[in-house]
Amino acid sequence: MKHIPNILSTIRLLMIPLFVVAYFNYSAYVAAVIYVVAWLTDALDGYLARRNNWVTDIGKLLDPLADKLMQITAAVCFTVDNLLFLTVLIPLVIKEFIMLFGGMLVIKRQKVVVQAHWYGKLATVVIFVGAFVRLLVRNNLAVDITVCAVILSMLVFSLLMYYFKIFRGKYNETIRKQ
Repeated sequence: MKHIPNILSTIRLLMIPLFVVAYFNYSAYVAAVIYVVAWLTDALDGYLARRNNWVTDIGKLLDPLADKLMQITAAVCFTVDNLLFLTVLIPLVIKEFIMLFGGMLVIKRQKVVVQAHWYGKLATVVIFVGAFVRLLVRNNLAVDITVCAVILSMLVFSLLMYYFKIFRGKYNETIRKQ
């Protein structure tokens, strides 16, 4: 039973190509339904893992991986339609590489896997809502600009919070070995 959250994360990973096919070959509304179902599996796997103490190290990696890949995939799809979304796609990819690098340093040096914190979860929700709005309201420059600005602000906020509160704060890490 404790593997149910990991199974849900795997299902979410498998939904990514379905999202792309729906977005480009059917309609944004079909893609929106897939996106919402993926988000619901994310909420459910997190709830089950915490409620039943089914948190595993693989789940700590698999769950955010599925989230980030879905977010990046949505940003790529949006960028194909409107290059304005490069203002989200590029910082999103850079942020995730920084987070991956920082997480790997903490694993190597501290022997622990960093779990998500409220600011990371808030960023995930903001990105989800922004993408959902974009899926429902297309070809509206004001909506696109607003979605990009809000998501970009949240990306910067969450990256700074992880750096100062976790990487530098909790684990007292720097890029150079001291």
